[in-house]
Amino acid sequence: MRILSFAAATIFCGVGCAFYGVETLDTNSLVQQQSANEISSDTQANIQKLASADARERTEAACRLGKARAVAAIPGLIHLLNDDTPVEQPVCEEKGNWRGRGMDKTTPGEMAAVALSQIGHEAVEPLIAALRSSAWQARANAAFALGLIHDDRGIEPLISATRDPEARVREKASWSLGLVGDDRAVGPLSVALKDADARVRSQAAWALGLKGDERSVEPLILALRDQNEDVQSQAAWALGLKGDDRAIEPLTIALTASHEEVRSQAAWALGLKGNSNAVAALILALRDPNAEVRSQAAWALGLKGDAHSVEPLRNALNDPDANVRKQARWALDLRDLKSGNRRVKIKNRDIDVKVHVDPKVKVEDADVDVDVHVEPKVKVEPKVKVKVKSEKLSH
Repeated sequence: MRILSFAAATIFCGVGCAFYGVETLDTNSLVQQQSANEISSDTQANIQKLASADARERTEAACRLGKARAVAAIPGLIHLLNDDTPVEQPVCEEKGNWRGRGMDKTTPGEMAAVALSQIGHEAVEPLIAALRSSAWQARANAAFALGLIHDDRGIEPLISATRDPEARVREKASWSLGLVGDDRAVGPLSVALKDADARVRSQAAWALGLKGDERSVEPLILALRDQNEDVQSQAAWALGLKGDDRAIEPLTIALTASHEEVRSQAAWALGLKGNSNAVAALILALRDPNAEVRSQAAWALGLKGDAHSVEPLRNALNDPDANVRKQARWALDLRDLKSGNRRVKIKNRDIDVKVHVDPKVKVEDADVDVDVHVEPKVKVEPKVKVKVKSEKLSH
């Protein structure tokens, strides 16, 4: 686990703010663009704080302007996009996690991107212009914001940004293209799977997983053989979301990869495939040295419901790892549910019985404790390098 750029403003002139990562901002000119009746005093104050010498104050101001959806702040926020001064979270009393796990810091530029995305469609053209900024930080943050806005005007500029000379811009452009529902991105993202930077390749694999276009299947299969384990893992995840049987054999091979995360993701992906071709390989994976791989294999076998997996799953009930035992129990219970069997508890004894359920008959007073635990381990967004929590961005 699921993981920037904007338009130029000519009203800013600079002296002496290079230490803080931003040029001096002429906030008086900015505020004078609209009358005091059109801009609230809070908005005016926060626009001026975008030029503060304190990075946290700049970040907090950007956050508040985004929450207020202050269109008047767009030029100032665009100008802030290249500010990559680290700032400890939380900001605005909230800890954003749009970049995924372990995000303890943000930057004024990143918060400006989030704010611009909250302002919405009025910010699109300035953001597209910012993709041409000389500062890679501004270009990356602009690409990030355009992905959050989901405006068709940003698609072609984002496709162009996948060829940016800076890898971090290409990475964010790939991430954003994964969020937009447009198949024009499939070809460029497939090309990005061959990028020189592993972070870009990994993000492209993730993005292609969100596309329903089968043109990406073969490029993703090739990515399973990437030298980087993160790329392999994301490719396996993406192939799991594809309803294409061409991925079964390559994913089966990936169950023997050297890195446990790749093996775990391959087991998860195979669980989503609607045939029994991978059952034997998944049974072998129940003996993998890594507990997470064994747990995912048990989950996958539960979805398969194949009779050959029953005895291996029963053996897995004695696994030293509690999660593996839990998944094996779930898998066996699910198979019983599918076949019409139920495991019921009578006086503390587990007994397998055949239960025929008539949906028109309501049974209320039977003294039987039905102990069927169904908890599928569906990882919809596993280990995504850059991911968005929409609730964090909707204020």
